[in-house]
Amino acid sequence: MTLLENIEQYIQKHTLIQHNNTIIIGLSGGPDSVFLLHALIALQNKYNLTLIAAHLNHEWRQEADSEEELCRNVAAQHNIPFVSAKLSSLQQSKKYNGSKEEFARNMRRQFLESVAQEHNADHIALGHHAQDQQETFFIRLIRGTSLSGLTGIEPRAGIYIRPLLETNKSDILQWLNENNITYAHDISNESPNYLRNRIRSNVLPALEQCDERWNDNFLTTLNRLKQDDALLDEVATATLNTCMDHQNILNAVSFGKCHKSLHHRMIMRWLILNKVPFPATQAFFDEIIRFICGPNGGTHAIHEEWSLVKKQNKVLIIKN
Repeated sequence: MTLLENIEQYIQKHTLIQHNNTIIIGLSGGPDSVFLLHALIALQNKYNLTLIAAHLNHEWRQEADSEEELCRNVAAQHNIPFVSAKLSSLQQSKKYNGSKEEFARNMRRQFLESVAQEHNADHIALGHHAQDQQETFFIRLIRGTSLSGLTGIEPRAGIYIRPLLETNKSDILQWLNENNITYAHDISNESPNYLRNRIRSNVLPALEQCDERWNDNFLTTLNRLKQDDALLDEVATATLNTCMDHQNILNAVSFGKCHKSLHHRMIMRWLILNKVPFPATQAFFDEIIRFICGPNGGTHAIHEEWSLVKKQNKVLIIKN
């Protein structure tokens, strides 16, 4: 089976695209996104896809304009509509928090989602591949995470799809080189200033040297973690139902008797059930669990518009 056939099989397995879909392709000009463009072009006729390439010029590097031009030319060669914008032209929906990497990611998402809305697109396709998955695993492990965090990037998240998550970077580069396809090289991906780059340069090559089966075995382990995570989600949902009444009021005593490994998941589902927005941080959930399991009643603010009220071991969510 060829590389492109494997990718189509992955797409079918996770139902990432359907016939007659309109797909926005996040095209940075780097090898991953250029390969993704070609992979979807290979499926365009078979699935009657409408493909649109979208590029955000961050204007941070000297090569930014030439990379935008490369993307424009690649799209034109294949008669793919091309949409681009400069970062300075966008209205910033989120404040800069000191992390240049996170700010760039947020602004790129804002741009891609605006393009998707304008074209009534079904999906936004991103070029994350197998090694991005590995890097994310170790970043979260280093920073501390849960089992759900270790399961990594999902092939589908809302409007976003990632068809290359089981494709190795080495195979991507080999395919591009064999087909004489030009792509941009972002030297910032080699800077040791970023944790992701240090993992890419030091950790992953060392693991590959330890055992040539590393890539395949990591994927096997990740899929097993996903299965375990899905099972725990099912158990948490079923257990939550035994701790609530028909008005979604939580019984604090019943909740406290549940296994602690389920508490975090149960609270998350309870909040989602009540349509309460929340930050996905461990500290946030820990505070709620302490309040529910603690001996005292009272009120606990969980959002500027929402609070928990505990009285006689009953906990309900109220809008302020």
